Amino acid sequence: MPKWKKGATEFTVGVSYHKVRGYAATIPKPVMEQLSKPERITFVLKREKVEIRAARG
Repeated sequence: MPKWKKGATEFTVGVSYHKVRGYAATIPKPVMEQLSKPERITFVLKREKVEIRAARG
């Protein structure tokens, strides 16, 4: 399991592909903690950027 440097603001992770389930990546612990450890997340496409948010409801 990777260890992230304290105060890191950028995280690079691998992405794998499964022909039935699609793409998968592991979300770094500091990112989940910043999002308050949600059970679900939402990807929002905005022009040339992608935002990740804790899902509501």
